[in-house]
Amino acid sequence: MLDRFEILKSLDSGGMLKITFQMSDQIEEILKAFSRIKDEIPRFSFSQIIFLGTGGGSRAALDLLHSYLFPVFPYPFYAYQGYNLPGFVNRETLAVLLSHSGETEESLFQFEEACSKTSKILIISGGGRLTQLAKKLGFPCFQVPAGMEARSAMPYLFFATLFGLARQGIPVKEEEILETIEFLQKERELLKEEIPTSRNPAKALALKLNGRIPFIYGAYGFSEGIAERLRRQLAENSKMLAHSNIVPNMHHDEIVGFEDKSLKTKVIAVLIRDFFEENRIRKRFDATLELLEEKGFNTLEVFPLNKGSKLARMFSLVQLIDYSSIYLALLRGFNPRDVFIIQKLKERMKE
Repeated sequence: MLDRFEILKSLDSGGMLKITFQMSDQIEEILKAFSRIKDEIPRFSFSQIIFLGTGGGSRAALDLLHSYLFPVFPYPFYAYQGYNLPGFVNRETLAVLLSHSGETEESLFQFEEACSKTSKILIISGGGRLTQLAKKLGFPCFQVPAGMEARSAMPYLFFATLFGLARQGIPVKEEEILETIEFLQKERELLKEEIPTSRNPAKALALKLNGRIPFIYGAYGFSEGIAERLRRQLAENSKMLAHSNIVPNMHHDEIVGFEDKSLKTKVIAVLIRDFFEENRIRKRFDATLELLEEKGFNTLEVFPLNKGSKLARMFSLVQLIDYSSIYLALLRGFNPRDVFIIQKLKERMKE
């Protein structure tokens, strides 16, 4: 079915495959936009940063940023999704606030409280009330394109935030960004819908996940945000529940749950891996694979499609799993763009 092009097109009426194909184009677009407006983004003096953003777009971007910047970030990295801000936020705090729609309830609460605690606020948004308030109150706003689901705009949000941080002195290597664009453009030709399952890594991954409950494991400093991205994309695009955790954290408790062999026909363990893992992490992943297979569980390793820079490898995995989650939705008979239950929840919150 995944090789029947016309069926895919009819089920994907929201154009999610087309949007995913444009991931590298999003990065290029933000790079050009930043070069035009970078002097308009102020350089703040601060001693700490809090990142505010929620959901499959904003929080996913922050999780990936944490993985990418982990070795070089000179401040504690704290990403927050609630309403009321933590007590440590003060006038020496830079608040970086992400909301693609600009209408996210939590984000509007966060912005209001942040204004009462600090004057150092940077906003990344696609519009809405948040952008209007930022402009009215004179806060800098890096506006990204709107008109798509927030999860599909994640690359816009990630790179807009990365460039905003570059203005604050965080080391960002433009050559890695250009390399990432180049690799994604090559790799999307392997993943697009015209490529048959026998030669398409994303379709093959979708088939392996179909009918199972994925337990997804990443590793600190590289793939923890990617594991979360896969869990989120499976929920929103594929309409299926999954679970994610981190190595070595899962080795201290969760791995014991695999003693329940009654789950082995339902669960598949998905290990998000890298070609350049630290030796202890590599050994832990290998041991996990061996132990779970001994218990009779299905396992799956997912590697990047290139061996480029860390950023290129991370987004190689993002593009792969984004495509795969869409193919899985179509395989299961769902329109990947539809998120009706979220709309119903928002309506009830307004009552």
